[in-house]
Amino acid sequence: MSSPSDLTPILKDWQWQSGVFGARTLSGHDGRLLIQVRLELGIIQMEADGRPDGNASGGFGSVLDRVRSQLAILGGPATGGGSRLSADDVSDLSGEILLFRQRAMACAVLELWPRVRRDALHNIEILELLWTRGVDNPQRLHSELWRANEIKMQVRAEVAVALSAGRKSEAGLAIDRGLEALEKSFQRAGAVDQFERSIETQYLRGLRESLTLKLPASQRLELERRMLVAIGCENFELAAILRDELRQMGPSL
Repeated sequence: MSSPSDLTPILKDWQWQSGVFGARTLSGHDGRLLIQVRLELGIIQMEADGRPDGNASGGFGSVLDRVRSQLAILGGPATGGGSRLSADDVSDLSGEILLFRQRAMACAVLELWPRVRRDALHNIEILELLWTRGVDNPQRLHSELWRANEIKMQVRAEVAVALSAGRKSEAGLAIDRGLEALEKSFQRAGAVDQFERSIETQYLRGLRESLTLKLPASQRLELERRMLVAIGCENFELAAILRDELRQMGPSL
């Protein structure tokens, strides 16, 4: 006997493709926007707004909101000196970073740039909290290195929004701010030697160069989109090839 919970028809209708980050939007039964990502073994569904998994955290919209409220009750600024985060809070916050990062990647593929920026900033707030209130141990330094990806996503979103509005100079400034923030983050984590060779630094510099390429806008954006997907899938070899392809287009006249 067939079951209404059987997902086979849905999976057959949306085939998985190797090397492709498949994502789409749809409306829920109540009309809210949902995001789905196709994986080899199935489909994951996320809320487009609020916490990606739709779960509240102690009555708050996110773990970050809950922890900030707890710290405010204890007194002092939420990201300043004072009481340290508990091990459970650190674990919950770290897990939330992964959820928001997954949604940001899907939104980037779907070119929902304001949502990409929103989720990246959410994670940057968490990482700042982990740095200022976390236990001073190697895990704290390791978590700081996660900031590089969030800065990259934030800048990519800001560049896309600026370019869509015809504000090319604003896009360049966003990249410059991002590179400065990246360098400061690597310095703070005691990994300044990793800054120059990090994929995030190379990506932002490639993006900076692409602003001056004499490549038709539609083709340039397609190459940028493919490079972003390659980075999101951790296919750094393909990302490097696409970056070099952009560079070989030469400077604009």
